[in-house]
Amino acid sequence: MSKAGLKASPIAAAVLSLSAVTCHAQSNVTLYGIIDASVDYVSNESGHHAVQAQNGMINGSRWGLKGNEDLGGGTSAVFQLENGFNIFNGKLGQGGREFGRQAWVGLKDKTLGTVTFGRQYDPTIWYLAVYTGGFNGGTAFAHPFDNDNMGNSFRLDNAVEYASPTWGGFSMRGMYAFSNQAGGFKSNRAYSAGAGYTRGGLSLGTAFIMIDNVGGNAGGAVDGSTTGDSTFIGSRQMVWGTAASYTYGSGIYGATWTHTRIENGTSVNLAGYKPLGNAGMSLDNFDVNVTYNVTPAFALLGTYTYTMARFTNSQVSASPKWNQFNAQADYFLSKRTDIYLDAVYQHVSGGANTPFANAIICGYSQSSSPSQLVVGLGLRHRF
Repeated sequence: MSKAGLKASPIAAAVLSLSAVTCHAQSNVTLYGIIDASVDYVSNESGHHAVQAQNGMINGSRWGLKGNEDLGGGTSAVFQLENGFNIFNGKLGQGGREFGRQAWVGLKDKTLGTVTFGRQYDPTIWYLAVYTGGFNGGTAFAHPFDNDNMGNSFRLDNAVEYASPTWGGFSMRGMYAFSNQAGGFKSNRAYSAGAGYTRGGLSLGTAFIMIDNVGGNAGGAVDGSTTGDSTFIGSRQMVWGTAASYTYGSGIYGATWTHTRIENGTSVNLAGYKPLGNAGMSLDNFDVNVTYNVTPAFALLGTYTYTMARFTNSQVSASPKWNQFNAQADYFLSKRTDIYLDAVYQHVSGGANTPFANAIICGYSQSSSPSQLVVGLGLRHRF
């Protein structure tokens, strides 16, 4: 996806750009993809250190088709189908979906905007996630167990989205995702909206998402089945926040605040669902990050995330806190191929007698202690 309305660095632009292969001139169909593989050291997974092959430490490996057909009068039909897979075993990602990353079709008008239907990213991704360190840093840089979905743990099924054109630097999006359940339209339905503004080197964004009965039925907005992609199961999940970035010289400086609230949470996906005991939970994530382009081919990225939470059920009340430090060095061998070195350290405190007593960096199994370190060396290719 593209950073709508955001000014990107040369490195970020290279990461996001995808080469076009015209299959049919009339419909302008593009085949594209990313293959990302790394070898990682993990200090503690379930009590043991590990050296392992990892698929997609930065970007989940994928291939996709996207295209448009000119319908005349400034209107076109548009679509995108995007498959996720594991490069090391060839298996499908996103719970075995054929096009689990994206699958949508729509109409785009230069004056009126775009309406799309299908499995899609919600507006918090476009107006909050793009400002976080994890947007370029990848899955491991996401906020603790991706509680706010800034790392794309889930997309919205059954979704209809409107995206405006950009008016003088301002743009907005709105989405509704149906529960598809007869007699229970609120059972696992979602709605989301966001807006952004860009002027010169400054970019601003704000957005929210509300999910009723999140994961309540597998055919709803967010699949909460055992092979689904829901982070939480509960009566409601809400995320809202605000973000900004500023580009100056060779650097991009970003900051994001998100607030996640869970009502009547029954379970949480920590590399497998763990019970929450019908808990109430709130989390505030503070993310600051700097990308510095040393040369057009070499970039450094550093981020710090502080997360404070409040967890309460009938047995326990706790206030877990996470400190996470992320660093990345990325060198482009060509426009399409780069090598990278990532390091992520997380420490959690105050989570005793809850599922959050021990560290868990996104994409890895939970540590048996409050701390966890991951270092990865990877190769990424875009086509």
